Amino acid sequence: MRIGFAAWTAGLAIMASGAHAQTVTPVTRDLRILTGTSGNVVMMRTKDGVLIVDDQRPADVPEIVAAARAAFDLPVRSVINTHWHMDHSGGNEAFRKAGATVIAHRNVCIRRSTDQFMPAYNRTIPAAASGALPDMLFDAGLTLFVEDEVVTLTHAPAAHTDGDVIVRFARANVIHMGDLYFNGIWPFIDRASGGSVQGVIRSVDLALGIADAGTVIVPAHGPLSDRAGLKRYRVMLIEVTAAVRRQIAKGETRDQVVAAKPAAAWRAGMVGNEDGFVGAVYDSLKGEGASAPAIPAAGSCG
Repeated sequence: MRIGFAAWTAGLAIMASGAHAQTVTPVTRDLRILTGTSGNVVMMRTKDGVLIVDDQRPADVPEIVAAARAAFDLPVRSVINTHWHMDHSGGNEAFRKAGATVIAHRNVCIRRSTDQFMPAYNRTIPAAASGALPDMLFDAGLTLFVEDEVVTLTHAPAAHTDGDVIVRFARANVIHMGDLYFNGIWPFIDRASGGSVQGVIRSVDLALGIADAGTVIVPAHGPLSDRAGLKRYRVMLIEVTAAVRRQIAKGETRDQVVAAKPAAAWRAGMVGNEDGFVGAVYDSLKGEGASAPAIPAAGSCG
């Protein structure tokens, strides 16, 4: 069964925010985490203003601006997009107009600059205006030295999408995973944007390799977590993927695999679209060895 895009994202907003009760969690003197309407936003104070990770949707911009002002009495001056989806890059245009620099993987710019059809929700996301595109691009990774903090952005290929990044704040010991980690929510893997369960698992392994027991792990949606929570998420991904692989080996169709409920053992505490997740795992495994979905022409993002 498929659910509508609006219903799915509205559900995420409620789960992420506790029915829109936005909260701000202090981590260090200079770093806060906003649990916003559409997801979790890291906010870090700098001498020039506030650096944020993900800017949610256009309608959510005022809550981010207000949270940054309340926490640090400063405007937002830098934005990092963890990937192209609108609940992570939808505020780009407003923040750029206000003078912020938007930083993202090159594929975020490419995806946002062209129409994107999402088959899982039967919806086309129109190409963004040039003012909504990130203006500082990178490929494999980028390191930002911000006063006494080192912020590393590492590309996670073919994971949730083809433009995901893991954002690590070394001194604060915080890692923002974007949609590479859904905490308490069945993952959405955007196959049409080059995503795969194999890439998600690789990205989780990468994050686990740089995290320790004290690391704050920030999922894009759901409660804040830690290394132990991310390890449990990895086990779920591995076990469900193995179960689907076994069914594929038996010659079962996609519908048969989804109907068999191979993720049922992990339902406790989970919400969202279980069948959609299993279907994406099936599609990922059936696509092994095939070429990745075509990335649109680079255009102004070349």
